[in-house]
Amino acid sequence: MQKTSDLFIQNIKNLPIWVKQVVTKEILEDLKKKLEDFTELVQVDDLFQSMSPTLTYKGKEELAQRTLGLSEGYYIFLQDLMDGCDMFDITVKNNWTLADTAKIFCRLMELEYFKITDETTNKNVAIAMFIAGKIKTGEFLKRIGKINVFQLEQAIRYQKELNDEGRHIKMASILIKMGFITNKGLDSLLLLKDEAKKRLPLGIGFNSIKYNDKKDEEDQIIRMQREISRLENENIIMKKRLKKMLNINE
Repeated sequence: MQKTSDLFIQNIKNLPIWVKQVVTKEILEDLKKKLEDFTELVQVDDLFQSMSPTLTYKGKEELAQRTLGLSEGYYIFLQDLMDGCDMFDITVKNNWTLADTAKIFCRLMELEYFKITDETTNKNVAIAMFIAGKIKTGEFLKRIGKINVFQLEQAIRYQKELNDEGRHIKMASILIKMGFITNKGLDSLLLLKDEAKKRLPLGIGFNSIKYNDKKDEEDQIIRMQREISRLENENIIMKKRLKKMLNINE
């Protein structure tokens, strides 16, 4: 079965190489500029989106028996993992935001429904928890190695002192004031979190696909059209389900 994300990637790959050179250059420059203080988040060979954890026996049993009676989105996620999908494919095929995927990922991780292997880095788990709102800025910075435990404790103590004086300042501002993070660095983190709340626009990356094998062209086009149609038809329904399941307020 062809993955939805494969259609997207294949469309990009079919661009002329002279176009891909320019696109790659521009995208990398833009990404590095926006995440200048967080070069470790620019490593394209190590992304949360590329993670594909293996279901545990406990996870497989829940998928089969649905004992906990979780919302449908959780079982869709588990089934997609069972089918070998990664976080990118799960997000695209279900027309979710990356933040939606991260919230489901974190909940199922807590339930130990999939294995955290060597390939699942602490950084990627931290990213998932950060964009899902499970951990705050200070803890996230500690987990990705930008600050250490001692520095975080310093910041927490300083924030408490200010709170006791009646000055309520957010942890991010404390970290900037103490020199552990820059204003630009904070902007990068806020951008990372905000962008994770956006969906991939339907149709983007699925147009003008070039096929090398003429025999399969008609079948692939029909499959692609059906997939796009499915995404469009389920968009409103899935959005309502996710809002109810994840308490999303828009």
